[in-house]
Amino acid sequence: MSSENDQDPFRRKVMTRQPGLIGAQWWNEGLSAMSDPVSRRKALQALALFGGAVAVGGIALASTSGEDEYLELHDALQMQRERGWNFGATEDTLTFSNQAMVPLTAQALNALATELTPKQDALKPFSQATLFQSVTSSSAGTLALALRPIFTPEMDTAFKQGQALASLFVEQPEAARATAVLVDLPGPEAIAFATALAERFEPVFTFDNWPHPVGVVPAHLTLAAAVNYQSTLRELASRRTLPAPPAFVLDRQRLASYNDQEREFDNRYMARMPSAEQLRKLGIQHVLYVAPGGNGQTQELDDLNEDFVVWRTSGLDVKLVAAKDFQPDATTPAVATGPGMTGTPDGGTPADAGTSAMATASTTPAQPDAGTDAGTSAVASTSAPPRPSHWYYGGSRMAHDSFWFIYPWGRTGMGTGMVHGLPSAGILSAKNVPQVPPNVSKGYAYEPQRRTTMFSAIPRGATGAFRPFPSGFGKVAMRTSSNSRAILGPAFSSRSSWSRSSSYSSSGG
Repeated sequence: MSSENDQDPFRRKVMTRQPGLIGAQWWNEGLSAMSDPVSRRKALQALALFGGAVAVGGIALASTSGEDEYLELHDALQMQRERGWNFGATEDTLTFSNQAMVPLTAQALNALATELTPKQDALKPFSQATLFQSVTSSSAGTLALALRPIFTPEMDTAFKQGQALASLFVEQPEAARATAVLVDLPGPEAIAFATALAERFEPVFTFDNWPHPVGVVPAHLTLAAAVNYQSTLRELASRRTLPAPPAFVLDRQRLASYNDQEREFDNRYMARMPSAEQLRKLGIQHVLYVAPGGNGQTQELDDLNEDFVVWRTSGLDVKLVAAKDFQPDATTPAVATGPGMTGTPDGGTPADAGTSAMATASTTPAQPDAGTDAGTSAVASTSAPPRPSHWYYGGSRMAHDSFWFIYPWGRTGMGTGMVHGLPSAGILSAKNVPQVPPNVSKGYAYEPQRRTTMFSAIPRGATGAFRPFPSGFGKVAMRTSSNSRAILGPAFSSRSSWSRSSSYSSSGG
């Protein structure tokens, strides 16, 4: 004869406490009888496997403390705000390579979110200052003390690539006013690229998470790059003519792979873009999406697919250009760069934007103070090898001149123009257009197509309505008391505890 437990191995323990959801905590009594620590790993695997279905009410977790526990998914950012930016890993440190000697003051950090918020009221609703606000939050605590500005070779390259794109819009001011640029590069490079555009485009930063020592998204590096460029962005904002078109700045690592619930913190987030109608109200007719290029990185990320398709079907022209399409011209004289050496007056900058702020931001990596390298790795070198003085679309002035024929948003056939303050190659009409440069992506032929992604379940449409996270995305599993329902702590472990738990981890199922 079957026992009651055999007939009904699952029974309701407690109703869910998450607002807006109706559900119950269903758990397997067999799990609670397990005394070995492996049940914790299996519970985490169940959360990962079943996602929201289990997370609504939680899943049972065996405990050696004598108190029954269960795992419950909570919003990761909210847990950081309540418990501290590094909760669960307070003994771990952040690592910063290629530090830059930019003074960090409380005044500058307090002003970071305000200074990097768009000046135009029309663009403010699309800005996400969450990352910049993290250093001043009362729950951030030691984050400001741990932060170190960085300037990496990749940031230097991205800045020069951004300058090359900016020079194209200098030649076509009407096209610039009708174009929104979306910079979707790894966080530090995205900030560098956007800084190069910032004299004519208004950066709209969309970083909607906080750093965490074991976070899958290295948001601390994006924050470190923002601090490095803060003064340059402040100066360029004062020179920018308003109204200016937007440059939406995204961290391409926001959807980073999340595989180990025991050792990783899920600080992922999704981009939130304006609707087609909202873009039109800004005077936007064209969208230029900047992707890294190479290794298949010439497609929009999954969280943008729905937006891009709706934009296209609503009449906006969406094209892609790869950052790697902008390359140095090997035929121009090389100039040494380093502290105090900013190259030629127009060294790689837009034709009429050869300002000292722009040049210094790109070519002057500085050495950090010797007393601020705790918990960090390599620092920026005091000098850099000679670099070509000009960067162009396709790596040459002739290829650069072909851009507006390949991306037909600007006026062409208007005679010779100026590129980097120098006469262009002399394209006079479409008959003189050279072939598409062989070393660039085919972003000019890009057209977004709808595909099924984890973000497809709740289409955003053309209304600009809020779109919630997919099930289990940007969540953290918290150990919760079955009796008091109090949160006991996170299910993940800090790096410093990995060695102590290695025997446990190796025995897990």
